[in-house]
Amino acid sequence: MKESYDDAVKLAIREQELTGVDELSDGEQRRFSFLAFVAERLPSFRLIPVKELMNRDAEKFVGEMNLPIDIISNPVIVEKIRRSRPLAVDEVKFALKHTSKKVKAPIIGPYTLLINSWNKSKSGHVYRSPDEAFEDMARLLREEIIALRDAGASFVQLDEPGIGNFCDYKYTSWLLALNGWKVSDMRELHKISAELINRTVKGVGGVKVGVHICRGNWPADEAHLSKGGYENMIDEIVELKVDQLVLEYATKRAGSFDAFEGDRWDGEVGLGVIDVKNPRVESPEEIVSRVEKAKDVFGLEKKYA
Repeated sequence: MKESYDDAVKLAIREQELTGVDELSDGEQRRFSFLAFVAERLPSFRLIPVKELMNRDAEKFVGEMNLPIDIISNPVIVEKIRRSRPLAVDEVKFALKHTSKKVKAPIIGPYTLLINSWNKSKSGHVYRSPDEAFEDMARLLREEIIALRDAGASFVQLDEPGIGNFCDYKYTSWLLALNGWKVSDMRELHKISAELINRTVKGVGGVKVGVHICRGNWPADEAHLSKGGYENMIDEIVELKVDQLVLEYATKRAGSFDAFEGDRWDGEVGLGVIDVKNPRVESPEEIVSRVEKAKDVFGLEKKYA
């Protein structure tokens, strides 16, 4: 099995090299999912099928959102959160052995991990509320970022699709119901997300850190995925103390670039302008057009990824 994973990573690296990527990843070939892999590597979390977590409050969302709960499992907190072993350091070290290019390391972001992993019935004996887990969650990922830097990663990307769900709250509401969170105002979660990320990256130097906010990759029918632009979460996004924002703009659900007008963000931007969910391959002209529109808002002086 290890040889198969190794071969898959080598292939992913070679494909990126052939396309001229400056900073590549290992393709996350060794992970079942960007989220679930945390439970595969740390005993603080246990991978639990969502069907086992379901309750009456969460059930009402399933049909409306076409959620494939039969195949989803969440990494649920079952012990005090600690980094008992690396999450992705070995992946970076292996990739660096097989390329001369810079290597980036994508890992789960603290807010998305927390909202999926703190469950009242399964985690309450360890942390009575999600708030009590804040510092340990931030420490876990901060230690991993530093270890990734020391292993040679040039860029660490925190994957935070949970923030992307602030546009219409449908998926966020399902997670809150599933895990027994009590939130009186959804704006509280906006503040929590930014605070957690900023706590995580505080004091970290010597490596570029970015936050990736995607707009969902399943199910393929986008009718069930969150709709709305980044304007609903822009105040929190621009407060993030990171070097780069990696934003998905290939789907029309993400809206326009207008949310960033007025020089609201002065860091780097990484723009997703290719729709990986669409079986139709975009033409070079379409992709260039999307980038040109971005330049009108972000300006030519920005560094783009």
